[in-house]
Amino acid sequence: MLKSFAVLSLSIILATQGLAQEKPPKPEPPYPGAETEPNEDIQPDLPPQAEQPLQKTKKGLETEGEIIEGNKFRGTKKTKHPGAKQGLFRITSKGEYLYKTNPSEQKNAVAVRIGPYSPSNLYNAGNDNSFDDIYGSASPVIVHVDYEWKLFSGFGKMGIRAGSGVFFANGNGRFDDGEAALEGYTLLMLPNNVSAIIYLQFWDRQPLIPYAEGGVDAIVFNEYRDDGNPTFGRFGGSLAAHVSLGGLLPLNIFDRLGMIRIDQEYGINNMYISAEYRIVTHVAGVFDFSNNYFNAGVLVEF
Repeated sequence: MLKSFAVLSLSIILATQGLAQEKPPKPEPPYPGAETEPNEDIQPDLPPQAEQPLQKTKKGLETEGEIIEGNKFRGTKKTKHPGAKQGLFRITSKGEYLYKTNPSEQKNAVAVRIGPYSPSNLYNAGNDNSFDDIYGSASPVIVHVDYEWKLFSGFGKMGIRAGSGVFFANGNGRFDDGEAALEGYTLLMLPNNVSAIIYLQFWDRQPLIPYAEGGVDAIVFNEYRDDGNPTFGRFGGSLAAHVSLGGLLPLNIFDRLGMIRIDQEYGINNMYISAEYRIVTHVAGVFDFSNNYFNAGVLVEF
């Protein structure tokens, strides 16, 4: 038994010495070739830096970019903004970004005007009845609609107009003794015209633009009786000339930004309130439609 105990003790001692002499295994690298790479400090991913808020200074807000400036009214501040390179010139209190834009090209215009008109010099040579005898002294209204082609703009503007209009009047016929008859009369007149117009406009934001117009008129009319005699009434015409002196009030002086939006969306460059004094002179023909009268309306450039 002692012999067996000695053999077991000797085996334990030898095994202990063998383990002590063995070298620990070399640690395997995490991937091939890692043992030859230099050690690097691995930095954890950092969150992206948040944009720094604008810093207030005595002169306003400071960021990188071009200087922009709004209209000079109370509360406006100057700032630097990269959008200024694309034409940004103002940021409103509501957060709207306003950019500089070039106005659209002006090639044409349409004018619509209305005014009281009464051809008091119009007579019927057959019975010597005047316009006032048949249709009364109250002045009906005349409507003018003109289309304009712009010839040039620079030191003033000039254009060519062509247009027409409409004029109605209602009255009663007359007997030879001057008493009113039962038959009703309707006068329809179309004042066709061609003219040249000059605008005395010398800068873009001119608050009042005077103008002068002159041209020829081919006036045609129809006088119709309500009893249908003759069936289609009587037709006639005459030649006249006209001269107009007037002025334009641009609406963009009241809402410039609104006018810019209309230009961008619809190509309407300017809108004006117009008023003029027109002198119509009889030139040729039996029927004289000459008269002087005021008329007013709107003019739209596009």
